[in-house]
Amino acid sequence: MSELEKIAIAKAREAVMLDQSGSRAEAIAKYREAVQILSRLISLTDSHVIRAVYKEKLRQYLERLSELGEEDSSKIRSNREINTRNEKETLTVERPTISWADVIGLEDAKQAIRESIVYPKLRPDLFPLGWPNGILLFGPPGCGKTLLVAATANEIDATLYTVDAAQVMSKWLGESEKNIADLFSRARREASSGRPVIIFIDEVDSLATMHQVEVGGEARARNQLLKEMDGIAAKNRREYLYVIAATNKPWLLDEPFIRRFQKRIYVRHPDAHVRRLILEHYTKNLKLSNDVDLSLLANETEGYSAADLYAICLDAHMATVREMFENALEEPRPITLSDFHASLVKRKPSIIKENLKRYEDWNQRYGAS
Repeated sequence: MSELEKIAIAKAREAVMLDQSGSRAEAIAKYREAVQILSRLISLTDSHVIRAVYKEKLRQYLERLSELGEEDSSKIRSNREINTRNEKETLTVERPTISWADVIGLEDAKQAIRESIVYPKLRPDLFPLGWPNGILLFGPPGCGKTLLVAATANEIDATLYTVDAAQVMSKWLGESEKNIADLFSRARREASSGRPVIIFIDEVDSLATMHQVEVGGEARARNQLLKEMDGIAAKNRREYLYVIAATNKPWLLDEPFIRRFQKRIYVRHPDAHVRRLILEHYTKNLKLSNDVDLSLLANETEGYSAADLYAICLDAHMATVREMFENALEEPRPITLSDFHASLVKRKPSIIKENLKRYEDWNQRYGAS
């Protein structure tokens, strides 16, 4: 894929240069080649963020081909529809209802966030030097990073702006700098009234990953984001405006990004004790058979994330519901240990064991909680 990306970038750059110089026929040929390679890349990538970027580039090149009098208009319209469906999610503004009680374990991460965000809100007079405005949450997928953000926003009654990194670099492409500036301006206006505001950027690693597929505006968008983060971290500002970013791949972040986050918090995968607590949390409203031993299940689920454990509980419960409907029963039977084991057979752990050392190494080098 990396070779295909390089070829796509080269073809696209040639097309743009030829287009700008007025070499219409040659530009069309290069745009077509770039479109073919991008179509192939879309089918190969597993990342929805990178896929969104490829699709945005594909849309741009197809539209330019249309303007140059080439490419079937129905194909372009179909591509627009694909992009509309995939980019339908826009900036989300919410007031979460998640509480600290919903975040099982992660005591170190919760304490670091309390010290950085909750305590300054409760007693700003105790923080003459200000407080951290940039916080990076890193760790394996499905281990509670998004939940931590929602609980934090709820704890301080903050407005939460949730931005997918794909929107920053794909949906907003062309007007990226302006839209990022507008987002921060809007957040500052609200924060200036005294209400805390959190801008949450999920999968922030994709902003670094996209160095590979840049042609034009992505670097400007990234620089605008860094500039805005510098602005909210200025020493004389004491607003309750925070940027919290989450990543499953911190090793992809470049140095300028890392420096903007004063706090870099490792959100660890659950150990056996925490897995037991998570299982208790998700099964507390379920009807369990006497043979269900949650401690045993906790020991059997090494490498499973909190999200995996939720899915296992859901699988086990749905097995009994399915039986109820298929056998015309009045109520589902209690969930047995074998129901959980059946789910474990089908559902493997999502945490990659080899990556755990990478997280530990990165935490040793960059962690700042």
